[in-house]
Amino acid sequence: MGRTVGIKDVAAAAGVSITTVSHALNGKGRLTPQTRERVQAIATRMGYQPSALARGLAGGRTGMLALTVSFVDNPLPVADFDYFLQVMNAATSTALERGYSLTLLPAQSPPAILDRLPLDGAIVMDPVGEDPSVRRLTRRRIPIVTTGRQPEGPADEYWVDNDHVAGTRAMLDHLAEAGSRRVALLTVPVMSSYSIDVLRAYEQWCAERGQEPIVSSIPETLSESGAFAAATELLESPHPPDAIYGALDRLALGVLLAAEAKGIRVPEDLRVAGCTDSDASRSARPALTALNLNAERIGTEAVQLLVSLIEGEESPVRHRIVPSIVTPRASTRSAGKRRRAPATAH
Repeated sequence: MGRTVGIKDVAAAAGVSITTVSHALNGKGRLTPQTRERVQAIATRMGYQPSALARGLAGGRTGMLALTVSFVDNPLPVADFDYFLQVMNAATSTALERGYSLTLLPAQSPPAILDRLPLDGAIVMDPVGEDPSVRRLTRRRIPIVTTGRQPEGPADEYWVDNDHVAGTRAMLDHLAEAGSRRVALLTVPVMSSYSIDVLRAYEQWCAERGQEPIVSSIPETLSESGAFAAATELLESPHPPDAIYGALDRLALGVLLAAEAKGIRVPEDLRVAGCTDSDASRSARPALTALNLNAERIGTEAVQLLVSLIEGEESPVRHRIVPSIVTPRASTRSAGKRRRAPATAH
């Protein structure tokens, strides 16, 4: 493998100073157009690649980004959810492609850690109202992009999200079209914009159809075991549902376990669907119908938007909506076409 070409090599080949090369490649300094073009052409011919770290330091930046899940009293066990891992993996890859390193902060990290990191920008996943991590980053004037909106947050925030109202309605319509008449919602505590949107969409959908809402919230253990207990209670009620939509994939998987334990057939007696899609959903028996949120695209879009803020691109779109899609599988016995939720940008 050949030696890496440095800025000194370009300067020697062009017969100019290192400062002139730097100005020519960065669009700075008072150079004639002919000199600037000649240096750029020589650098390209030699295969010169400027150091991302050097570019950052020259612009007063560190090249470091952070990604964290919102700091709450009972943080999600993010390693247990494919959605978070998919967002993080895509964000990490995109950051590297843009010349930045991305630090993933553990969910249990104290918020004060954000005061010590030399960051150019940060991504906060699923922020809550008056989110402590968002407040700390804002005090430091660090550019922030959230995945999911901050509840009651200002309109000028930058975020990437799905249209969870449209996605939830698409899934509920799918269950109704498959023949379900009493659809229950198994959800998470109402703290993030996601949980707020899902509950609102479900209640509106029920009101339009004249169905009494059947809602069960998992207050602590967001896992199959917590969902198993909640689903068992729903299924043992005097008027049990004939379909259950789990707001997380693991909640829906817990419903499958509860149905199996009680000898309830899926989908013959009970249809089950979940959000989001995952390997566990696809390999479940029966395979689980899921709302795919395109997690990888969310991670990519969040980093792209954050880098545009850091590098001062003009008028980036503040809000980016990533489409979601209902993926029917055996747990709802639906042969219908995939139902896509609309994608819009504001």
